[in-house]
Formats: sequence, C-alpha cells, structure tokens
Amino acid sequence: MKTEFNRFFAPRSLAFLGASTDTTKWGFRILANIVTGGFQGKIYPVNPKGGEVLGLKVYSSIEEIPEAPDLAIIVVPPAGMVETIKQCVSKGIKTAVVVTAGFAEVNQSGAEVQEEIVRLARQGGLRLIGPNCFGILSPSAKLYAQMPPIFPPDGQLAVVSQSGNVGLTIARRAMALDFGCSRMISIGNEADLHAEDFLEYLAGDDKTKVILSYIEGLKDGRRFFEVAKNTSFKKPIVMIKVGETEAGASAARSHTAALSGSAEVFNGVSRQAGIVRANNLQELMNLAYGFLCHPIPKGRRVGIATLGGGWGVLAADACARLGLDVIKLPADVVSELDSFLPVWWSRNNPVDTVAGSADNITRVVDILAKSDATDAVLALGVPFPHFARMVLPTNEEEKNKFFEFIIESYCKSFGEMSAISQKYGKPVIVAAELPTLRGERAIDTDIIRSIAKRNMVCYSMPDEAAMVLNSMVKYGEFLRNG
Repeated sequence: MKTEFNRFFAPRSLAFLGASTDTTKWGFRILANIVTGGFQGKIYPVNPKGGEVLGLKVYSSIEEIPEAPDLAIIVVPPAGMVETIKQCVSKGIKTAVVVTAGFAEVNQSGAEVQEEIVRLARQGGLRLIGPNCFGILSPSAKLYAQMPPIFPPDGQLAVVSQSGNVGLTIARRAMALDFGCSRMISIGNEADLHAEDFLEYLAGDDKTKVILSYIEGLKDGRRFFEVAKNTSFKKPIVMIKVGETEAGASAARSHTAALSGSAEVFNGVSRQAGIVRANNLQELMNLAYGFLCHPIPKGRRVGIATLGGGWGVLAADACARLGLDVIKLPADVVSELDSFLPVWWSRNNPVDTVAGSADNITRVVDILAKSDATDAVLALGVPFPHFARMVLPTNEEEKNKFFEFIIESYCKSFGEMSAISQKYGKPVIVAAELPTLRGERAIDTDIIRSIAKRNMVCYSMPDEAAMVLNSMVKYGEFLRNG
C-alpha cells in the first residue's frame, strides 16, 4: 500500500484527463491550481482536441503520453468515465483521483457505472480516490490538485474528509494560522479506497502528527474500527461524525451515498478505538492545535493560574463538569506562592494573580507545573507589555515598530509558557484575550499567527482550553489502558 500511496502524494508525473481551455470549467481550474502550486513533476494534460493549455502541450489521448504517469487526475464527464478507466489501465497507470460527480450519490444507474469503473480499475491494478470529490493536496510535493485555489504550506495536520468543502475549510483554517497541512484527501463516494485506507497510511506517514477527519458514514465498519484503533496508538485521530439525525443521514445519502449508521454504535466504536470526537469544526480545530502543540497529560489533575478571578471560576467550573480534578493546592505549593504573591491572595486553585504583577503568572504556572500534584496547567492570560500607557506613534514607520514590539512581547510570553511545558513534560494550555487596538491594526491575529509559527496556540475562552485538555486526558487514558 505504501508504494501506491506514494504515487498519490509524491508523484513524479501526472496525467490530467479532461483538460480544458475554458476558464469556467474544473478541467481548467484544477489544472491551473496544479501549475500555480508549483508541482515539479511532469504534467500531461489530455483532451481529444489537443492543442495547448497554460503553456502545456495537450495530448489527444492517454495512449499518446510518452510514459505511464504515477497519477491521473480525472475530470471527464460521467458518460466517458468507463472508457477513461480502461485507457488508464491499458497505459499502466496505478493511481487516480476521480473528481467527477454523478454516480452512486445520484441514482441507481449512476451506482452501476460506479461499480463498473471500480471493477475495471481493480482488475487492472488501478487504485481510485473518489469519485465525487474535491481532489487532494500534498504540500511537501507541491501538489495542489483540488477545485478551489487554496495552497496551504507544508505542516503536520492531515485531513481525511468525505466532504470536499469541509476538508478545504479545515485546510484553510490551518493555513490561516500558519500551521499548514501534510495531506488533504477528499474521499467522496469511496468507491474503491475508503477512509480507513488513508488512516492506515497516515499512521506511518512521518510528515503527519495529527489526523483530522470528517465522516458521514462507513463502508466497512469492522475494518474501520481495527485500523482506527491501531492508528490511534501511533497518533491522534480527531473526528467529526455527522448524519446522526434523520435530516443529516438523508443529506449524507444524497451527498456521498454514505450510510450513516447508529450514533450509539459509532460512539462506542470511537471510545474503544481512541478516536477523539469533535462536535463541530471549531472544536475540531481547537483539538487539532492542542494535540499539535502540547504533550499528552499523564492524568487528570489540573492546576489553574489566572490573571482574573472570573476567568478562573469559569475554568474551574468547566474542568469540574468535564470530570477533570481541580486539585487542592499542596502546602509546599502554597508556601512557595506565598513568597511573592500579595498576602491577600486566595490560597486556592485557581490561583488568582489579579492583584499583583502580570509577570507573576509565569512564576505561578512554573510552580504549578513543577508540582507532583498536577498533570497539566491551564494558564488564563500571559504577561503583556503595558502598551496602554504608551502613546501610539503617528509616524507610520514608528507605528509599525510599535506593533512589532507588542507582537514580539507576546511571543516571548508564550515562549516562556511553552518552555515550562517542555521542562516538566506537562501541557500548559493558554487561554487569553489578546489586544486588538481599536481603530488600528487588529494585531491579535498577527500574534496568533506569530506564535503558531513557533508551534504554540492561544485559545480565546477558558472553556475551550478545558475542553481541549479533557480530550487530551481521555486520549492519554486510551494510550495507557487501550
């Protein structure tokens, strides 16, 4: 399987079947994305009319291509699909992505054509992604063979999605924070290769650290469970499973011909297989960043440090509701905190530093993380520059320097939190409100992107941080007990 998948994700050459000079058609747009993305291998556009597109020679048939390409991207109409697959097999092509829709997701006759192309492909040793998909991304190979023009940088997040637009939404969100992607696979109808085939491949893919997945239904539930469980022991799978209501199940059938199945059964499968479940896309991304940036906690005992009392109460409630243990502070921790916090501090967990210097929170986090009584720390706030007391420069150059000072100051503070996490081998999960400077640049986004480049993340609310920690705790329990 590894050789087959290398052809998908690191092809040396590709045939583009259904190339078009019409800029409104996918036969032009997807090819343009491949070219624009900087694919370094050979590209062989194919269209019976021949000619030229995007500076590339167009071959009138697959047979005319001077070699057997590693990969075929297929956008020909459904009526020509059977013949196209026959020609791919005859040419010796071993992997293909069928973007074209209009098969099992539409009607019975479409399902019959889909079955025929799979029969022909398997008979000829050709493996297929799709049909009815958005395509694939493999940034390390500069392969961007997908519908919309999106070019995420190379990263450690892989995406396996039965929905093309959901998969690309995930890739866009990762790209927005500069985390990037290792692979993105829109699997569509899964006529040949299924979700579990890609989970199995990604389990051994050294470019992938966390697998994100959107699933509408399963083709082979038993194999999915076995592969997912084996994969989860190697790296986390964070998944949204939809189609758990009648409305959602009906939509899934018409979208990718997926059979959604029982929500209760899938919930049980997920627990046993170590799958980390997300309820929505925002949760999925929050969990992705958590697993990407933090070590797995060894237990559920949490210490909380906060710059404001209210956020600490919110975090304590959220942790307790999720079953995390908001510990009672040991005497030695209280004693050490007494040495620098004001005499009126609460002597309780959460540790509220609001009356003291903002710099105190880093010392508090270090003391909590150092303690044998904790497995993780929530840091609600980070030390910040006192820019509110500064006069905003009017000179544009000086103003930009001011903004950079703010951004780098926050990066330094986040770096200190990350260093504490690495020193003690415990997650230090940060939630904080970042400055926007109303009327000027919204530098909160710049800060988030800057810390992401250093493999750090900031959550916007305390309950988000608690949710991420709880999911990481459960995954850690799976690894220890699974």
